[in-house]
Amino acid sequence: MIDTVTTVERNDLISPEPDGESGVGSGRRYGYLRLRLDREIPVLPGQFAMIRPHGIAEPLLRRAMAYYRGITVGGAPCVDFIYQILGRGTRALANLRREDKVDFLGSLGNTYDVEAARGREALLVAGGVGSAALFMLAEELVRREARVKLFIGGASRGDLCGLGDFIELLREENVICATVDGSLGEASFVTAPLERHLQRGSGARTIIYACGPDPMLHRVAQISERFGAPAQLSLEAPMGCGYGVCVGCAVAVRDDCPEGFVYKKACVDGPIFWGEDLYW
Repeated sequence: MIDTVTTVERNDLISPEPDGESGVGSGRRYGYLRLRLDREIPVLPGQFAMIRPHGIAEPLLRRAMAYYRGITVGGAPCVDFIYQILGRGTRALANLRREDKVDFLGSLGNTYDVEAARGREALLVAGGVGSAALFMLAEELVRREARVKLFIGGASRGDLCGLGDFIELLREENVICATVDGSLGEASFVTAPLERHLQRGSGARTIIYACGPDPMLHRVAQISERFGAPAQLSLEAPMGCGYGVCVGCAVAVRDDCPEGFVYKKACVDGPIFWGEDLYW
């Protein structure tokens, strides 16, 4: 882990595409941020960094961002992020320009259990910007010649972050889209085509990796249990520090104690947990 100041290599705003017959986008806005690091660090699938524009007093706290990919540009190590522009912190990130400075703390958190996919079909389930935490995993699984399918969903087509990169990596027939408004793919939540796929009898021979909002992850955990397919879930927990001091990212995990659960910290014990271990 390093705490350093990095440099913006690129920062592109992603405008949602018009949806369906209305021609109106979802209203959500996203950014694609690339930071140039001053040294090589381990960047593993599912890990994240805490970042904020350098030299600002407000907002005080950094924002947790899952790595989208790690690459080398002009001989320099770089890390990419996709983020949704929501509040003051992400609006400040959206205003960054090339060569601006960013406070960076990373790499943080655990990584996906890729070995668990050996001999299984890997089903990746992404909800909205949760897809950012799954692209490096998809790359690693492809390198290992695993069978991979992606189920990606959002409110509308403009919310399917990284869709083009996933199609290029996995091929279009292995990318299943679902949107609530029906603007791309099936008109449903993304868990509907996932459940239908498992109903074909492949549950025991699959593993699920998922990242997205809590209601989606809860449903994925239920589907995982029903079909006997193990699931690793990357939680989108609110984080203040990223290294276990503030306890703002506490998550309930099953335990044999009288209460039936104990709290763990998503930043240091996660953000990735086995679905069967979480206490919903």
